[in-house]
Amino acid sequence: MTEQGCQLLVYSAGAVAPPLQEAIKIFEKRSKIVCKLTAGKAHDLLAKIASSKAGDVISVGAEYVLDDAEDQGLVVKGSRRSLGLRRSAIIVPLGNPARLESISDLCKANVRIGIATEGCLKGVWDDIASKARLTDEIRRNITHHADGCGSLMGLIHQQKVDAIFGWNAFKFVWPHSCEAIEFPSDLQVFRSTVVAMVPYTHDPELSQKFIDFLTTTEVKRIYSSYGWIYK
Repeated sequence: MTEQGCQLLVYSAGAVAPPLQEAIKIFEKRSKIVCKLTAGKAHDLLAKIASSKAGDVISVGAEYVLDDAEDQGLVVKGSRRSLGLRRSAIIVPLGNPARLESISDLCKANVRIGIATEGCLKGVWDDIASKARLTDEIRRNITHHADGCGSLMGLIHQQKVDAIFGWNAFKFVWPHSCEAIEFPSDLQVFRSTVVAMVPYTHDPELSQKFIDFLTTTEVKRIYSSYGWIYK
């Protein structure tokens, strides 16, 4: 199959889509290949791939998500590549109305905390609170659960919480609605944003070319501008 006139069907978890969209524009311009990007919750995208048996490439915000997908035969084993890391942070509404400054402030009375129970942030609050030896104190203030990054940020946008356990990159993806309070280095959690080939790809060579492009220094700089970390 010639590349001219081809189309790649690319899936992406919503919160990792912004830098990917920029990279796709460059790839399309240079290769003359159309990339159709579908963004959403990772588990919904994988369910869609399973039911439609269609797609070329998928990117999500944590390796464990594709561990499960690999076991289900929804990504090609050995095709996964890391696009960079995101660092955990306390995300608060712009202006920080609750005046939170550190993880210990999350233990104060009447502080409302949101956490993710699905997606790339699943379990991150537990990892951080356990390191700080503040699990019980923080758990008491968890008032809302969300099923992904977008839903988690929705809690901030709707003013339902004072803080969420999120990623440093959120302040670059949603600069007009939130800011980040950094954890000290001994409490930080990192997770990899990963890309992989879908086994139903119509053109494995082209899909691999796209994945290789995403791992170039040029594209990693795009991710870095959104707060991702790379070597």
